[in-house]
Amino acid sequence: MRVQRTWAGLGVAVLLMPACASAATPAPTLAPSSKSTPLPAARFTPTPAPTPTLAPTPAPVPTRAPAGPKLGGVARHPQRTDPPTWDPSKETVDPVGTSKYLVFSKLFTRWSDPPQNCQGEIYPWVVNRWRWLSDTVAEFTLKPGVTYQKKAPANGREMVASDVVASFQRFRNVPFMKVQSDKVDSVTATDKYTFQMKTKFPWGGLVTEMLAFQYGVWVEPAEITGPDWDWSTDPPKAWVGSGPFILKKWVPAVKWTFERNPDYWVKGKPYLDGVEYLVMPEASVHMAALRSGQLNAVRDLSEPMIDELQKRFAGFQVIRCPGGSTSGAGALWMNNSGPPFSDVRVRRAVSMAIDRQAVISSLYSSKAANVHIVAPSMQYALALQDFPPEMRQFLEYHPDRAKQFLAEAGYPAGFETTITFSPRYAAPAPMVAEAVAGMLGAVGIRAKINMMEYTRYVDYVVGAKYSVGEMAISPVDATTPEGALSLASFYSKTPGGRNRSLVNDPEYDKLFERFVSSTNDQERTTLARQL
Repeated sequence: MRVQRTWAGLGVAVLLMPACASAATPAPTLAPSSKSTPLPAARFTPTPAPTPTLAPTPAPVPTRAPAGPKLGGVARHPQRTDPPTWDPSKETVDPVGTSKYLVFSKLFTRWSDPPQNCQGEIYPWVVNRWRWLSDTVAEFTLKPGVTYQKKAPANGREMVASDVVASFQRFRNVPFMKVQSDKVDSVTATDKYTFQMKTKFPWGGLVTEMLAFQYGVWVEPAEITGPDWDWSTDPPKAWVGSGPFILKKWVPAVKWTFERNPDYWVKGKPYLDGVEYLVMPEASVHMAALRSGQLNAVRDLSEPMIDELQKRFAGFQVIRCPGGSTSGAGALWMNNSGPPFSDVRVRRAVSMAIDRQAVISSLYSSKAANVHIVAPSMQYALALQDFPPEMRQFLEYHPDRAKQFLAEAGYPAGFETTITFSPRYAAPAPMVAEAVAGMLGAVGIRAKINMMEYTRYVDYVVGAKYSVGEMAISPVDATTPEGALSLASFYSKTPGGRNRSLVNDPEYDKLFERFVSSTNDQERTTLARQL
């Protein structure tokens, strides 16, 4: 089970010394790249899928420590708000999301030990081995010796299979993951360390799309999974996990403190004495706190800020990895449920009118990349050169062809539309929207910019309620290792999906059903390519 990493919208991990930075410099003027030669239209015939076989058992995660770790210290990071709830089975995003990695354990992880830069593998975490017994039954065995923190009610006891059963029952209540959890018929402990998961139908994404997903199942002691467990009154008491840190203190609206778990089951870990999250609502304060040494790391650094920090301070490190989502600029969605975007020629015209490389070079200092359907860090992503030429042309910059398509569709003088977006997703978002609108205007599509407050934006765009004839920009959150969430959620009428362009393609839906039901890696790859 492997996740192939290539180039994408870049995520940046930063290890910082106390530093200061000047204000971001303005983005350079956007200039279109050279026009490409028009290509002929033709048809792409997908290759047939091979016969399914059972999935191989993944290798266990290594536990050897990297050479020469520096021990001790407390890492301080900002969080913009307190959690709306401390219940780890109800809250999936920050600030609870990152905190769970410190206190609890997952069945699978996407990080090795010792860690590697930009890796994309899936590793068992507390699982020792697993296998498919049939197309609908998978068997998992836990590692012996995984112990909980020495806090009541677990009191340092060993993790067992019945804990996973109880944790999954709580996991079923997570609204964001209900589509995935509803595919599971039952979870049964068959001995002390072994449990079986039975799916309602063949589902090859059981591990990659649910158990290894960042919002997937976190294992908690069975004793704390009852309905009377009060998470919000005393989180340090309620959070009992098997992770490397223990939640020791919560000061509302100020900070929460994690201390090293001295009995962590991975010997010699963790290296830090503790982690602190400081509540700082304003992003503008984060850089000042970094300069003063109050913080060790910040998020949402712009490229000019990163460049300035690298020039000024020795020890400032930047590791660039392919992104699992395109949160910086996102995808341009078109409401397909009525004209003009219900006409494929209009959608092709929009795509061919946009000079993606000009956006990347001018607004992202050439430190991002174009995404084609699935974020390139995902297993099933295709690079531009992987598409047949007759399809590749629609993902390239051909403004003259775009005008021809508009004329053929009955819009020789173009038409008016609106592009709605939220500035929440990284600083270049307004400039990206303006650049796209300018390029569309050059072929006759007159787009008005509509910057919307985030709460309204979520309902209007993410909920696909923007009007017929309108467009929207939003991230492609391809955070599942395979990227199958992108294939289904954005282009299929699959229940629970986020079909933001309101695509209605029965042929695609049938193909996706075949993809979902396959438990064979090779067949899934072939079907994903066809999708």
